[in-house]
Amino acid sequence: MTEENQIAKMTTERQVVVSDPFAAGTYHADPQAVIASMMARKKARTEQFAALGDIAAAPIEAVKEMAKAVGDDDKTLLDYERKLKDALLDISGFKAVIVQMKGAKARIDPLSVRGKFAEIAKACKARLDADKPPLPVHTYVMRLTVTDEGLNAVLKAAEKAGADGVCVAAAQSDKAVKQIAAWFEQNA
Repeated sequence: MTEENQIAKMTTERQVVVSDPFAAGTYHADPQAVIASMMARKKARTEQFAALGDIAAAPIEAVKEMAKAVGDDDKTLLDYERKLKDALLDISGFKAVIVQMKGAKARIDPLSVRGKFAEIAKACKARLDADKPPLPVHTYVMRLTVTDEGLNAVLKAAEKAGADGVCVAAAQSDKAVKQIAAWFEQNA
């Protein structure tokens, strides 16, 4: 990261300053100044959104532009949040504590302190789970009214939860729909 776009840095007077998320090259030593910048952007976007009027009747291009602008701002803040934490830890010198505790990556490093704790906890859980009697399995029949995308999401969720033998059938006629409804009335 070059000097002019660092997210946080130490001044020659040994003061920590952080960049403004919405004003490149501007740095603040006071957290309230950063918050004020974010609140100003929020106010501006809120006013722009209100200027669209009834969103259902607003011109589609204006709505697209608004959605993109707000999405870009949100992405900027998410990126800023991630980078700011690391930059402040780097400046303070306390990043070494985090590295030893968790590891340097987003995932917990198996060689770190928490990595070892996770390994021990996983082994203990596996042992405890092995000692539990297996839960009984049952066959269930479900009736859903859902879009194809919704059905795919339901199937993925069921498989992720450990469902086995998932089978889907769709009624092909009004008569079949009535038979299914009658079956559910008898068996539900």
